[in-house]
Amino acid sequence: MPDASKPLFSRPALAAVMLLSTLAIWLLNLTAPSTKLPTPIIKTWSTESGIPVTWLSQSQWENSNKLEIRLVFNAEYSNPAIIRATLDMLLGDSLPLSTASINQRFSPLAARALSHYDTDNQIIGVTMNSEPDYLIPSLSLMTRWLQTPDFKPRSFDQWQRQQQTALSAPQSSWQPFSAKPVADFSDLSLDQMKDYYQSLKNAAASIIIIGHMTSESEERITRALNTISQDYRRSPPNPPIMQSETMNPNNQIVRPASTMGAPWQSQSAVELKPISSVEEWLSLQIWGTDLVATLNQQAHIDFVQLALNLSVQPPWVWWQTQYRNTLTLEPNTIQEANSEASMKSLALLEPLPSTRDPEHFQALMDAFKAQLEQQTLSPTWWSDIATQVTHEGGALTLENFAADYQDAITRFTIEDYQSALETLLKPSSYQEIQVYQ
Repeated sequence: MPDASKPLFSRPALAAVMLLSTLAIWLLNLTAPSTKLPTPIIKTWSTESGIPVTWLSQSQWENSNKLEIRLVFNAEYSNPAIIRATLDMLLGDSLPLSTASINQRFSPLAARALSHYDTDNQIIGVTMNSEPDYLIPSLSLMTRWLQTPDFKPRSFDQWQRQQQTALSAPQSSWQPFSAKPVADFSDLSLDQMKDYYQSLKNAAASIIIIGHMTSESEERITRALNTISQDYRRSPPNPPIMQSETMNPNNQIVRPASTMGAPWQSQSAVELKPISSVEEWLSLQIWGTDLVATLNQQAHIDFVQLALNLSVQPPWVWWQTQYRNTLTLEPNTIQEANSEASMKSLALLEPLPSTRDPEHFQALMDAFKAQLEQQTLSPTWWSDIATQVTHEGGALTLENFAADYQDAITRFTIEDYQSALETLLKPSSYQEIQVYQ
């Protein structure tokens, strides 16, 4: 039996053990996921009508009262004008016997309603305070609102007049790869709004809850969602549309017959392959950041805005370019801006700095990680991931994303980035609209 009065290790031996322990911890830190990125907890169940519910929470939210609820539908998308009109009317004065918009009614309860749609889904959401004094009346209002919304004729007439006024102004939005033309808002009727809202209820895909819930608030929210969805019917996820159905086979640059002067604005888009992993999502974040920075450095460009649509059918990236006033440009710069290939070349054909310079790539990655450490603490960020990046039945689900994103970001390399871009981007689908001064 060892003598308890004597140390188990001599001083040199103890120093060696401490050094080995330090090295082991250092190696673990190199291989372990970033501890600054939270690990979400996911719980799933179904409403009484069979609509799947996913609740995402994390320990960092235990002292937070922000709660996000998203109702996701995948009704027919053949006429985007009807979708927009229905959602606009729903967020208007759609409570019976009320002239206040739904958000005017939610405001005193520290809550806010929102909507969103893309080629995959239509989304109705409410951001609310989870404290009982706010949660209980918010759920009551949400239930009354969504069960039997009142689409009023006078409100619809006013909405139509607003749309006609907006149409007379220069348009900055553009829907690329659209298989069917967008209907004129003047052709819509109030009955179409009512019918489309019913079609939403018949095509419920899922319900997403993001934030911290106590057992009591979980019970209250579950009851409210059961009531709201009692006449919902579940619809399977929309299957991906084949490329030939979605994109214009003629790669084109649309410009007016007269092209005097330099371009004033252009809108560009390119189709993407549906993302199937966190690495592919991450690649698009880095690529989009570098693309905007690279374009903004061009002498003839004033600023660039970029948006990703990561729907399943089909996903695409869109960017709008505002050009500098020709009075401030050199003649050779005007000629460069007029080049049909210049925008496509800068965006898709010439390698971006992040694809060829490891240091530039790493700088973008470090900046993105720092940003992500803040974003992942936001329930709203996770709500967008749940409804606009991941898709039920798709290759990348919310569960996959939550489980994989820490490791994927930790081990992501420039080689992974280069490989993903080669797969994701489809330069042959490039489309552009140019507006000239």
